[in-house]
Amino acid sequence: MAASRTAQYVALYRALEDSETRRPPLFRDPFAAGFLSPGLSLALRVARIPLCRGPLERYADWRAPGARSSAIGRTRFIDDVVRREVGRGARQLVLLGAGYDCRAHRMAELEGARVFEVDRPDTQSAKRARIAAAAQPGVRGDVRYVAVDFATDDLSARLLEAGWRADDPSVFVWEGVTNYLEADAVAGVLAMVGRAAPGSALVFTFIHRGVIDGTVEFDGAAKLVWNTRRLGEPWRFGLDPAELADYLARFGLGLEQDLGADEYRRLYLAAGARDLRGYAFYRVAVARVGGVESH
Repeated sequence: MAASRTAQYVALYRALEDSETRRPPLFRDPFAAGFLSPGLSLALRVARIPLCRGPLERYADWRAPGARSSAIGRTRFIDDVVRREVGRGARQLVLLGAGYDCRAHRMAELEGARVFEVDRPDTQSAKRARIAAAAQPGVRGDVRYVAVDFATDDLSARLLEAGWRADDPSVFVWEGVTNYLEADAVAGVLAMVGRAAPGSALVFTFIHRGVIDGTVEFDGAAKLVWNTRRLGEPWRFGLDPAELADYLARFGLGLEQDLGADEYRRLYLAAGARDLRGYAFYRVAVARVGGVESH
């Protein structure tokens, strides 16, 4: 299977953030550059030339309004959720549709946690080869790769076979995946997560359903929907934020946070910065098995 084009663009945005020098980077991801196509690798090299970075970012933001700032903002937000949950005692991290996610290797806080990466076997094989080729410090050799097709496979059974313990609290990360799945596949994963140990947390992204059915207008939405279709990776699933809590409750999950892209950009990027411009329909939510915890 060919590498996901959209996943490569997210890897580019993370690689750009890794090399950010104008402000403290939101995170470090030295592995991201290893997942880029030759063309995107060239773009990254150009961006490392000080006078060229700004124009390249402006071009990227014109091509996909808000995609870059949303990608880096949500990555940092999810990193913070993972740190918080591990600090509270979660010792299992499950990356659902892991793709090019390298948290297992780049986050020192995960050193004592068991990490399970769930994805298609061809994607996992290509990813492992790229990580090995990167020759970066901190690469873990104990990540457990779980081959799963969300549409057809029994996620719980595959995880258990890989050594996941259903009775131990887990933190599940489902980033940049739900919008590419059918509704039944999304429901199946949420049902499995809802049966995990009480207190387990899920942090996941989703897009506003209005983008899919055209009932709500968002800046940049039409262009991005067209781009994903052109790349052969159309968006299929979305949720209405007003219905999110009730939807999650069907699976035994209590909603704790739900932020739109404008909100999580403002958490990490300077007020008034050009980085804050872009779409607001790409959301990130945190839910908990068995109910909502107070913070």
